[in-house]
Amino acid sequence: HRGRARPMIAALLALALQATPAPAPAAPAPAARSAAAAPTIAPATATAPATATGGAAPAPGRIDADEIHYSWATHKVRMLGKPYVTLTRQGMVLTCLRLTGDTDTAGEVARAVCDGDVKMVRAPRVVTCEHATYDRDAGRVVCTGHPVLHDGATVARGEILTYDLVADEVHLERSVTATVPAEQLDRQRKTLHPKRAAGASPAGGAPTSAPALPTPASPTPASPTPAPASPTPAPAPERHP
Repeated sequence: HRGRARPMIAALLALALQATPAPAPAAPAPAARSAAAAPTIAPATATAPATATGGAAPAPGRIDADEIHYSWATHKVRMLGKPYVTLTRQGMVLTCLRLTGDTDTAGEVARAVCDGDVKMVRAPRVVTCEHATYDRDAGRVVCTGHPVLHDGATVARGEILTYDLVADEVHLERSVTATVPAEQLDRQRKTLHPKRAAGASPAGGAPTSAPALPTPASPTPASPTPAPASPTPAPAPERHP
């Protein structure tokens, strides 16, 4: 019986192999996301934010942050810094504690809102505030929350500060105050009124008075013409009796 058992065992093994389902083909690996879909964000760096007076400006179009959250579905990005998030774009450096923004289809940050200890540097000007909104397409930064503009020794304050990055102009609104050094006021006065400034003394003192015109000599009154002498009356003729 051993000879018959061997063919039966082989047949059972063959049936078992046919009944075992074949392994499913491996699912294709998900396609990697295009690099263009990710936001243009540089890894965090240990370099401190650039200031108006020190260091070379970072490369344009750069964002430095310590923590980044990005949504491909909504194209929104949220960044945190240690201590600051740094956005460098269009010749300015914008730093803050937190940044939220919207990106375009290419992954570029088109609009960003900065909060907490905001500082914008476009040398030699420096703006500080509590909140700032950056609009890439409009080319401007709007600062609110006690904005202060430092331009050399000049300090200006208001409630709303709009910095036009294209025209390189600043517009302050509401309760505007400014502190301008006396030397700068004097230079502006001379620039705006060159003719008046020309009359000032070299030492910056009181204007030099113009030389007095010569007083014309008064005419000598003419001597009165003497009246003609009255004629002497002729003597009356003598009468004889």
